Amino acid sequence: MKKIRPEFQEDVSETLLIPLCMRAKESQKKNPIIKDRISEKILSKLDYDFKKFAADERCQLCISIRTNYFDNALKEFVSKYDDAVVVVVACGLDPRIERVAINKKYQTYQIDFPDVIKFRRKLLPESPENKYISGNITNDEWVKDIKENHNERHFLFLLEGLSMYLSEAQVKQFFKTVDENFSNAEIHIERVNKLLSRTQNVKSVNQTKAVFNWGCDDPLEIEHWGNSFKFKGEYYYYSVPKLTELRERIGNDAILYQTDPEYNRSIGIWKYEK
Repeated sequence: MKKIRPEFQEDVSETLLIPLCMRAKESQKKNPIIKDRISEKILSKLDYDFKKFAADERCQLCISIRTNYFDNALKEFVSKYDDAVVVVVACGLDPRIERVAINKKYQTYQIDFPDVIKFRRKLLPESPENKYISGNITNDEWVKDIKENHNERHFLFLLEGLSMYLSEAQVKQFFKTVDENFSNAEIHIERVNKLLSRTQNVKSVNQTKAVFNWGCDDPLEIEHWGNSFKFKGEYYYYSVPKLTELRERIGNDAILYQTDPEYNRSIGIWKYEK
């Protein structure tokens, strides 16, 4: 079978191959944080040099932890609301809906750049309950596709592997757009701190043309962008494993990443509700 070669128009689009690779690699470990056979199958169909990401064990750990977090956030939200609408922003090639496989009907929208959605459709078919939106979340065109089918429902927005590539103005605009258009909304946003945004210290990302643009140290800063969203929780990847487990994965750097607040909180997820 001839393999498919990824071709993207946007520099940042190539970064979707990093979590795909890391989920597949983690899934093959003896005691994996996540099990993702679908990502393994997708990876095997692609003509791409994934070896350049192979040495980034730290990235693999973080992506595995964040995948588990977002999967659980989805399960919890859908179990809580019978009118749940899930919006996956910058979906890439993540088969989250298929991987989680919740035995309950709910609506999902997955948004990404046109080149990504076109590529995604070759590998992951959509359905009436799992629709794809081709567009750019930095404008509000995507809102029309969702609002024309849904009005007053409970919305979950998952922003994974995205905000660090945006400008602060673009992140603010996203929160403003959700605030103005959705009455009941919950946002889980992965973000990096200013140190990581400044140093660009992620081996795998440095193998692409993408760069980090935005970092934030204070979760309450986002609250001040508007009147509706309130900070509800924080989750940092290097705080999850025990020190011995972290050392096994990333070596002696584990001590620094677990004990120094600037490194310990360098990458994680913040939760907001309105």
